[in-house]
Amino acid sequence: MAIEHQFSLPAHYNIYTESQEPRNLQVYFTEPSNGINENTGILITIPGFGGNAQSKVYKKMRLQFADKYNLVVIQCDYFGNAYMQKAKEVRLAEKEMDALKQKLPDKHKDLLEKEGLTEHVLEVLSHTLPALLVTEVMDENVHSFNDMGFMQALDILSSFYAVRAILKDNGLSFNEHKVIAYGHSHGAYLAYLCNRMAPQLFSLIIDNSAWLKPVYIETPRFLVQEIAGLKLYIKFPYFANTFQYDKAVLNLTTLYKGFNNNANIICYQGISDELVNMNDKRRFCDSIAHCQFRLIDNSKVDHSTFYSTGHGLHADFIKLFECVMGENTVTFEKKPFKHRGKIVIQSSKKNYVIDYANDLPIMHVLNA
Repeated sequence: MAIEHQFSLPAHYNIYTESQEPRNLQVYFTEPSNGINENTGILITIPGFGGNAQSKVYKKMRLQFADKYNLVVIQCDYFGNAYMQKAKEVRLAEKEMDALKQKLPDKHKDLLEKEGLTEHVLEVLSHTLPALLVTEVMDENVHSFNDMGFMQALDILSSFYAVRAILKDNGLSFNEHKVIAYGHSHGAYLAYLCNRMAPQLFSLIIDNSAWLKPVYIETPRFLVQEIAGLKLYIKFPYFANTFQYDKAVLNLTTLYKGFNNNANIICYQGISDELVNMNDKRRFCDSIAHCQFRLIDNSKVDHSTFYSTGHGLHADFIKLFECVMGENTVTFEKKPFKHRGKIVIQSSKKNYVIDYANDLPIMHVLNA
């Protein structure tokens, strides 16, 4: 059984407030039960919306992959991930509440006014209503929000470099040229973003349905969830939707233009993905070196690894990783590890300088 570890480290400062307010990053990693050696690689698992370090499938991957593939498996609770989960507290706007009361018998109106949208009230309403449109109560602000961008990537990179430092401090040698990022949807997008911010770090990126720009950065997310027997259509109005920051720079097509990609990328894309245009994704993959585009159509839906051709492919995350790792084409070249001291990403508004002089990444945001 793989050995589990968990620790907290002081996280990167908030680039949106530029203040040194304390922020902690929770990191989880597993190591092979037989120990770490020069052939041990590192895998970073990156969840998207609805996933986190405590999700059963991610805990299972950390435990299984460490021993099966001789990997140190890392995951973190990156910036804003808490706001990417299922609904926790929903509400109705005053206008919507008034409209709902018009449809309800008096006894249900009284209960709604007294308790609000508690689980008990939702259970009562489930006998009267087929479904209900509600809004999630979001507790985001500039100090803590789902930025879908650089802050999240900085946390992921920090978790890698922190674990790398722990291994080195303990005199453990490992294969620095076997560094894998595995992400689903927004998690896969963040793998690309990390790769752009840390060139030559990753050997392999496994992309399941990454979008080219976060869909929910401009528009709310909608989720269908059943609570207490009532189907809810839940709106998540993210702070990022209205907060003014440099969102254009987060488009992968722009970020990767002229970029010398060194990672091998295996890109899985569903033919009927409702959030990612298949042709745009193919063009993006074709435009960068070492990217294999794998289109999943109905002929590839095997009800084992892939269950649909839509967003995320309803994939079995464990089997998909095993499928890639079982291919003879996946090799990890031995080469000198190089990492420039500073990486610069330029946009029309800002210059983003990522400094690795002290191992952990530090981003400085400068006016263009």
